[in-house]
Amino acid sequence: MKINILLPFKEEFDCNNSGAVSILVKEQFKYSKFKKNINIYGVKTSSKHKNFISLPRAKYLKNFSYVRSFSKILNKEKSIIELHNRPQYFHYLKKKHPINNYILFFHNNPLELTGSKSIAEREYILKNCSYLVFLSKWIKEKFFEEIDIKLHNNFKVIYPGVDKIKNIPKKKKIILFCGKLNKSKGYDLFCEATKIFLNKNPSWKIISAGSEIRRNIVKYDHVHEVGQVSHSKVLKLIKSAKITIAPSIWDEPLGRLPIESAALGSVCISSSNAGLSESNQYGITINNINSTKINNALVRLSSNKIYNKSQRQIFKNFSLTNKNHSDQMDEIRSLFFPNNNNNNLKILHISNFNDNANARLFYSTQRKLNFGFIKLNHNILTFDERLFLRKSMHPLKNIHLNNKIIEITKNFLPDLVIIGHTNSIEKKTLITLKEINPNLKIARIYIDSISKEFFKQNSEILLNNIQHIDHVFVSSKPNHYLNKFKSKISYLPNFTDKSIDYLKNFNNKKFEYDLFFALSHGQNRGSFKAGTVDERDLFINKLNSKTNFLKKYFIATNFNNPAWGAEYYDLLSKSKMALNLSRGSYQHFYSSDRISSLFGNGLLVFINKKTNFDKFFSNKEAVFYSNLNDLIKKLKYYNSKISQCRKIAKNGYLKFHKIFSSEEICNYILKKTGLKKINKKYIWENI
Repeated sequence: MKINILLPFKEEFDCNNSGAVSILVKEQFKYSKFKKNINIYGVKTSSKHKNFISLPRAKYLKNFSYVRSFSKILNKEKSIIELHNRPQYFHYLKKKHPINNYILFFHNNPLELTGSKSIAEREYILKNCSYLVFLSKWIKEKFFEEIDIKLHNNFKVIYPGVDKIKNIPKKKKIILFCGKLNKSKGYDLFCEATKIFLNKNPSWKIISAGSEIRRNIVKYDHVHEVGQVSHSKVLKLIKSAKITIAPSIWDEPLGRLPIESAALGSVCISSSNAGLSESNQYGITINNINSTKINNALVRLSSNKIYNKSQRQIFKNFSLTNKNHSDQMDEIRSLFFPNNNNNNLKILHISNFNDNANARLFYSTQRKLNFGFIKLNHNILTFDERLFLRKSMHPLKNIHLNNKIIEITKNFLPDLVIIGHTNSIEKKTLITLKEINPNLKIARIYIDSISKEFFKQNSEILLNNIQHIDHVFVSSKPNHYLNKFKSKISYLPNFTDKSIDYLKNFNNKKFEYDLFFALSHGQNRGSFKAGTVDERDLFINKLNSKTNFLKKYFIATNFNNPAWGAEYYDLLSKSKMALNLSRGSYQHFYSSDRISSLFGNGLLVFINKKTNFDKFFSNKEAVFYSNLNDLIKKLKYYNSKISQCRKIAKNGYLKFHKIFSSEEICNYILKKTGLKKINKKYIWENI
């Protein structure tokens, strides 16, 4: 992705006439990790900077022609566009190139800049600009006048930097002024104060660097005026001077002189106006500045003891380096680049984590997913939307929920948002999340049957706002109902995690039960739904009547009540074989998530052939049956062949943990959402 920096019109990107913006951009560029991505655009100058591209000068409508020339150069590829101190450029370019990410810098009072004077203009900028950078807190506060700052977080204060010298050089008795030679900059105060000071301290030299076209301050004989000089010469002067003075009486957004002085071992005296007090953090700041107060400060600093103490403290505590500034800017730019650090993504997982169930479902798919991402060194943050809605006292609970998700996203800035079984997240919320992070990927994970008898009801969640979701994962091979969306829907197997599925039943010497089966249509309730009977109950009733040769533990409507948590795992640990039986007519690769507990804990698993799981597992890893009689026959056989039973159970355990581990599944999710480049084809992708 390209980073296109447009300098303000009239800013000359050369050695001799660089303005504040050009200086900042040059210094920032030196340390940026994105050097190869950056193009700097400005008016034609003598600059030979390899990343600088000149724009033609215009005779009429200069600002408009200038930004239009830049607009014509931009191609259709998405890029980052950085604009400095010209909000009107943003308004024009956003309409012409809406897909780009815009970073807008404010060097001056936004209330005095065309394009950000009104509340409406600033609110438009906040909503449509990717990020705002303010060079001082004062500038930020001006921008947010009459706007609720708490509703926004796409901004940051980043002070301009200076390269700090390693050691304080030997200083000369020089008092230096840099800037325009006018009253707003306090040049008259500087001249008057230094004249008084020289009467008793004639060994000091007074120098000013700068000019003023409309000058109305007489030239003082005691001041050596060097005129307009290059920035490099200004830095040499500061490096030589013991004291610098920035006595502005206007609202100075930020002063470069105090920052440069601190980096070069000088002590700065400044007024406290606007942003000057921020940049002169450790120098001498004067309220209601006048020539007398400046002279008094000079007298104090003429004492070597006081001066040396101030100088050492300022130099030691200085941190506003160009490297620091550039690093902070690169952090912001990184938000809009595809995440290159695939090994450390931030993931927000919004689902029902059964936090209200007192760990009854500690082995849930959601928790296994979290464990998988953590094992891959990703940072995962969970949000239980069901619990939030249950506990919310807000009169508009769903609005409260969506606002909560937006605020979490602003603070966490995830690379991926995973949504579980919920349709509470509104379309406008998904749009807002993408505005917060344009590179954000949103995925839905749907672990339930898509058989025709359930599809109408289940599709209300499965297909909810699918146009604003990057990818949807379902626990069945997508059927013809989903053909319309097949480009963004993929099969996701039920999976295991060794941290949760820790049993190895194939090693057990004795079993209390030969066959285990668990049916549940009430996981969230913790009990069977009254009056509900499905086809599995009928199958189990027939199976039970014809398998008196087996010791069985069945959880079904006419048998035992559902078991959860440690009790469920205790029953698993006592069982040799297990029947995996899922509801619904369409069974292509579908199973309830029970399958991961059965394979994952080392039981011998019996599966109906119509599920097509024989594409994943051979007869040496699971037992497949075609009907009730075939199942009974095979149960009788393997129940008597204990060594063969253990061997197949172990093979199935090893295969399931290999191909359906939480780490494999999480990497697959990252692959399909485009967050990680993985060349391998997963076994289920080839079928």
